[in-house]
Amino acid sequence: MINAPGFRHSIRHARWLSVLLTLVAAGQSVTAIATETVLTTAAQVRALTEEEARHAVPVRLQGVFMGEADPEGIAFVIQDQTEGIYVQGPAELVAGLVRGDLLQIEGVTDPGGFAPYVVARNITKTGQGPIPEPARVSLEELSSGQMDAKWIEVSGIVRSVDPKLPSDVARPPPGTRYAVPSSAGVSASSEGKVKFKLASGGARLVVQVCGEFNPEDYIDAEVRLRGLCFNLHNRNRQFVRPFVQVPRGVEVIREKPPPERPFDGEPYPVGNLLRFEQLTGQQGHRVHVRGIVLHHQPGYALWIRDRDHSLRIDTTQAHELRPGDEVDVVGFPALRDYSAELEDGIYRKRGTQAPPAPHVLTDVSSALRQDGDLVQLDARLAELRRFPDSVALVLDWHDTAIRAQLRLPEHTTAPTGWLPGSLVRVSGVCSVVTDEAGPLGGLWEPRSFQLLLRSAADLAVVQPPSWWNAERVVWILSGSLVLAVAAVAAVVFASRRRLHEQERRRAMAETEFAAILNERNRVAREIHDTLSQGLGAISVQLELARTHAGEMSAPVRDHLGLAHKLARAALADARDSIWNMRSQVLERCDLGEALNEILTQTTEGTRVQPGMQVEGLSRRLPPVVENNLLRIGQEAITNASKHAHPTRIDVRLAFDGRTVRLTVEDDGVGFVNGTQPKGSRSFGLVGMKERAQLLGGTVQITSAPGQGTRVTVVVTV
Repeated sequence: MINAPGFRHSIRHARWLSVLLTLVAAGQSVTAIATETVLTTAAQVRALTEEEARHAVPVRLQGVFMGEADPEGIAFVIQDQTEGIYVQGPAELVAGLVRGDLLQIEGVTDPGGFAPYVVARNITKTGQGPIPEPARVSLEELSSGQMDAKWIEVSGIVRSVDPKLPSDVARPPPGTRYAVPSSAGVSASSEGKVKFKLASGGARLVVQVCGEFNPEDYIDAEVRLRGLCFNLHNRNRQFVRPFVQVPRGVEVIREKPPPERPFDGEPYPVGNLLRFEQLTGQQGHRVHVRGIVLHHQPGYALWIRDRDHSLRIDTTQAHELRPGDEVDVVGFPALRDYSAELEDGIYRKRGTQAPPAPHVLTDVSSALRQDGDLVQLDARLAELRRFPDSVALVLDWHDTAIRAQLRLPEHTTAPTGWLPGSLVRVSGVCSVVTDEAGPLGGLWEPRSFQLLLRSAADLAVVQPPSWWNAERVVWILSGSLVLAVAAVAAVVFASRRRLHEQERRRAMAETEFAAILNERNRVAREIHDTLSQGLGAISVQLELARTHAGEMSAPVRDHLGLAHKLARAALADARDSIWNMRSQVLERCDLGEALNEILTQTTEGTRVQPGMQVEGLSRRLPPVVENNLLRIGQEAITNASKHAHPTRIDVRLAFDGRTVRLTVEDDGVGFVNGTQPKGSRSFGLVGMKERAQLLGGTVQITSAPGQGTRVTVVVTV
């Protein structure tokens, strides 16, 4: 590893190995360089990587001053026996240097934005040296990105010379030379410099030249020039494109001058551009065409029609033309997207005619033949979008979406009648869209095109849109949906309120029933503990009296027997009242077990066969529900036992979600359905219905003479 002050903490042996290999390729001695403590050639500086150059490697160079560079006053290029290199130094040391000065430079490296360069700390002029011969390169070779800060020679055809004279200033006679005028918008630091656009084949190059030039002497001329190559790069240190600066005092050599009067002579037919017969002729030079103006965007582009063909011209002239103006144009033929155009064109007005009429399109194929021409079609306006400087339209034409654009000044609104859904007649400049790659060979037929409207008058509404357009339908459907949702929400809200009210009423009823039930139980206990006990005692005493009634007369014995019978009847009534007032059975078992107990007690000792069945998941119900269902079941069982003379009574209690179904069925004598049975049975049926209504349920009684009776109670809990 090289143990030098500038290297021991920053440059690794592997990095220097690459530098040494580069020097070997440049014809340098590896042994000599390995013993140096500073870089002594431009090739060594250019061979550094970005990281290596960032560490301010010491440099001592000797070379010839080749010319100034940007930024002016502090930057220049020198060339030694190996390479050219870009240098920046103090302004006071750079001032006064001219081409050919032999310089001794001491400084350090800098990575630069694209390639390493030298930051000079000391510049010493040691004499004069010869200007080396330039590297002869083509425009395509300059695009490799390897020619930075090199002295090169290149040839091409001049496409344009900028800055040009303002359009409102009279053009000087041919051969007049001029410097850059202050009105051209060029800063003082760049006065005396013009830009050439050079072309060769498909390659383009911008060249900055110092001096005074008449564009008419150079545009379309074949030139050879020498200059220093630089580049445009991005933030990622990536190459974008080259440009060349011609140093002061270096002459641009015209190898073939342009035609003296490019607008003279017979114009070339627009329809023959880029055809086989035209391509076999002279390439790369301007052609002269003539046509009627279709549309003009000053400073940007011009469209003309020549007989049955049209042409787009790329031009920076600002003198405005109107549709119908006849113009002569000279420019460089090129392929734009699908058809030929002229680049870097200039025009002269000849006269004025009637504005050209548009071609009416019938299908996409007809649009391909009218690329760049004024066309017309009828379509449905599908969409309109407003941008700060334009209006974008989408047209539905023969089931094809055609895009159109109209440039408008800022703060200018589109016509109010342009509504989506309208049937419109549109005129505009046709531009074929070539998004697809196209075939390898043969005929290329793209499938779409666009329109450029010249003004708002190019779109006329033939039929306004129907009131029932998509937007209004969407709004109506949206409103209907909102109303439907609101109605559903109202119904749900009302249902919830009704359910809450029912729950509240049920809770109040249960509370009231519980209070009543507690009171009835208290009364039942009082009757049991007082009246029932008293009647039982009276019955016992009367029974004892009858036992000792042998000494009494017959009437007395009869009265005692009657009193005993009445006491026993009163005691039975008291017990029935206690039973009706207090459901002791529900206090120790559930509804199904209570009904089964009542059924068993009622049929015990009789010929009636009982049947009890519980379906579903049995559970306890609210007290008011259980008590009323128990009373309904008790009444139905009692009625069947007393009045129907059955041989079988079946009771079914079914639980299904929140629904409880109680069915009492017998095979007794029955009665005519729809009539009231005689006796107390009719009052019992009325009581069952009243109890069911209290619970919000229903009672269904099915019966027929000789076919028994079925009582069904349905309650939702």
